[in-house]
Amino acid sequence: MLRLFKAIRPKTGYNVDEPPTHSKHTAELFAKVRDNGRILDEFKCVLGGSEVIEAEFSLSLLFEDPVVAEFSAKIQRWPRDIDLRKGLLSGRWEDFKWMVTSRDVCIMDKDGGGLTATDFMKACSDMEVAEDAAVRWAVVLDDGGRLAVQLQGLPASAAMLNGKPSLKRSV
Repeated sequence: MLRLFKAIRPKTGYNVDEPPTHSKHTAELFAKVRDNGRILDEFKCVLGGSEVIEAEFSLSLLFEDPVVAEFSAKIQRWPRDIDLRKGLLSGRWEDFKWMVTSRDVCIMDKDGGGLTATDFMKACSDMEVAEDAAVRWAVVLDDGGRLAVQLQGLPASAAMLNGKPSLKRSV
C-alpha cells in the first residue's frame, strides 16, 4: 500500500509522522514542493508496516571465491529500522562481514543448514577471502511500476562506497 497525500508545512524542516501499521508495508514521502510543483532535494522517505522485510540470496552475487559462493544469506529487517537518507531513497552502505559478525545476517550452507557467524568468518579466513562486500536497502520501482524495497549489494567496502560522491549525499 502506498499512501499519497499533499501536506503543506510552512515551517522549516518537516515533521515525520509514524506510518500506519495496519498494512504489511508502507512508504511515506515527505517533501518540500516549489510553487511550480517540483520537489526540492530535501525529501524524506519513511518506511513502516506490520511485517518484517526479508531478503535471501546466494553469496555468489557478492563474492567470487567458489567456497564462499556456495553459502547463502538471509537478512530480515523491520521496515521502521531501515534508515533511508534525507534526499535519497537508499540507506548507507554496510559491510557484509560486519553484519555477519553483528548477527544481522543468517548464513546458510548449500544444504540449507545454519552456519554460525564464527564458522562463516573462519571459512572466510581459511580460504583467505580478502574480498569486501557491502549492502544497502533502497526504495525502487519494480517491474510493475510499484514501489518496492530492495537489498542492493556491491563487491566493495562500505567505506569506499560511502565515500564516492556519486553514491553519497551529505546529510
